[in-house]
Amino acid sequence: MAAVPESSVGDAAPPPWYPHALVDRTCEPSTFAEGLPSQWGRFYGWDIHEALEVDWWSGEAEGRWGAWPENITSIAVVSQHRWGTVVHLNDAWVAHLYPFQTSRDVSTLALYEPWREALSTSPLLLPVAGLKNNRGDQLVVFPMHTVLERTAIEQRHHEVVQAMGAVHACLVPFATPNTERRWNERLKAIEDRLKTTTLWRAPHTRHVVGLPAVHLGLDHIAQQSDSMVVIPQPRSLVDHLCAPEERLPGVATIAMLEQRLSMENVFTSSLDRQAFYETWGRCVPSLWTSKSSLSTANGGVWIWRYHAMLLMLAEARAYGLAKQAQQCDGWLFDVSRIQARLGELRTVHALRRGGAWAAIAAALLGSGPLQLPFVAGAAGTALVAHLVHQRRMPPPF
Repeated sequence: MAAVPESSVGDAAPPPWYPHALVDRTCEPSTFAEGLPSQWGRFYGWDIHEALEVDWWSGEAEGRWGAWPENITSIAVVSQHRWGTVVHLNDAWVAHLYPFQTSRDVSTLALYEPWREALSTSPLLLPVAGLKNNRGDQLVVFPMHTVLERTAIEQRHHEVVQAMGAVHACLVPFATPNTERRWNERLKAIEDRLKTTTLWRAPHTRHVVGLPAVHLGLDHIAQQSDSMVVIPQPRSLVDHLCAPEERLPGVATIAMLEQRLSMENVFTSSLDRQAFYETWGRCVPSLWTSKSSLSTANGGVWIWRYHAMLLMLAEARAYGLAKQAQQCDGWLFDVSRIQARLGELRTVHALRRGGAWAAIAAALLGSGPLQLPFVAGAAGTALVAHLVHQRRMPPPF
């Protein structure tokens, strides 16, 4: 039998998965099923300490699925993270216990046959069993593995993004069309929760498509043979509380990964970031990383960086992460400069388009001695506006 972690009892610091800055009560797992009220809404969970008892695993819990581990004789707590607690069962399985239910994203990857078959050749470790209720995944069980240290992930971040790109490539057949309106509504919902002064919306292109959710954490990457494998996680609690559930494009996951790494000063220049996204782009359809899809005028990478930073700010406020909150606020302060530039460029774009249409109309319908000078002037105006637009556009990386 495993002992209850010290961080979750008595007057010790709350475990990393407990949003102590969001609620006004101490961590009492026995009350999670009743729901915890917060300024962002009530959320529900279960007492994961039940699953730290050997006898619990031989019971018939409702909502159990998959090849449930049998004859459990030892349980060892190996880590705690933002999503929950990780335990080893008989040194044969790794179970992730999720105190709060936010989605069924992890179990669906394994239970929905078309996705499971498509992902069977990808660098994604699928669970073999789990427990869920009507609110989401309570726990999932993986084959035995050892996760890589955070320092190794930071040093080998190109391998991580390549693995994530391979996962996204397997999910291409299940992509859904651009849902620009709902993505922008999602941003508004997060902004409203956080009461931030930044407001940003994007048009996106039709090549930006939604994918089945595969949530990635820096502490959930393992090594198998000569390659990295991703350990999927549920939707984060702050995401669940701040925004409606929505299929997001693959670039949103990569932007979140990039921003996490940026917090650790992994990237030294925009060229490093560009190489990071290009590594992912070599794995996925080329249209996902076309010039138009990555253009900042269409949202590009920047809008998903913004999305990631809002969620990281929400995380910082919920879990009392002062340094992270300061970093997020500083980044969001700089967003106003990009928005001001984009505002100027909308005027330039209108001038570019108007000049082009005026030149075409004059060439087709005009006559007399002023026709050619007018056509040349309108075309020249459109050309100059185009050059200014190209030069002033914030680069994607």
